[in-house]
Amino acid sequence: MTDSFEVEGRPVSWVRDGALRGRPLVVLAHGAGAPYTHPFMVGAAEGLAARGCCVVRFHFPYMEAAQREGKKKGPDPQRRLLATWRAMLDRAVAMRGRGPLVIGGKSMGGRMASMLLAAGDAPEAVGAVYLGYPLHPPGKPEKLRADHLADVPVPQLFVQGAKDKLCDPARLRPVLRKLKDVEHLELEGADHSLARSRKTPMADADVWLDAVADFVRRVSA
Repeated sequence: MTDSFEVEGRPVSWVRDGALRGRPLVVLAHGAGAPYTHPFMVGAAEGLAARGCCVVRFHFPYMEAAQREGKKKGPDPQRRLLATWRAMLDRAVAMRGRGPLVIGGKSMGGRMASMLLAAGDAPEAVGAVYLGYPLHPPGKPEKLRADHLADVPVPQLFVQGAKDKLCDPARLRPVLRKLKDVEHLELEGADHSLARSRKTPMADADVWLDAVADFVRRVSA
């Protein structure tokens, strides 16, 4: 199923994988540089759908425009990114009825989900999943993007590559120790894309897909 809506007059499309009835709904946002049609996002959605979830992927407005025009664009302002998340959640809530809802995403998409939760603007969600959380800019591990995470009111799952240049494990662990309801899966040898090899980026995906599906089931119970 594919549909679209507008945020501040800008078109946004979304796609759903898996049947909804009787399943938890997981809404995933893409990272800064790749659309929801990227093999990682497709693999995540199809993998979770095969594990009993219904999954929605959506574009932020800048990525929708980039795909339509065939050229790269930088991310929207944070205000618009968050507004897009909220607008997508409005549709997800209407879609799922009374079923459980988990939100998250790849890199920037997951970070925006965490900020929405921390601000109290996603009260329908029962959990958050971050696939390669961008804890800091590349090469600047001292500039942490973590102050808001303690305000996220739902269980959080961080899936991180041990060689992620945007998330130094040594910097992440102290952050996680300060959080109340958090889980962490560290993938040995994996990078920001949760891959150990660029030639076969999804070769080890079963490990983290199983972990995410298990987390979703538990927080949805």
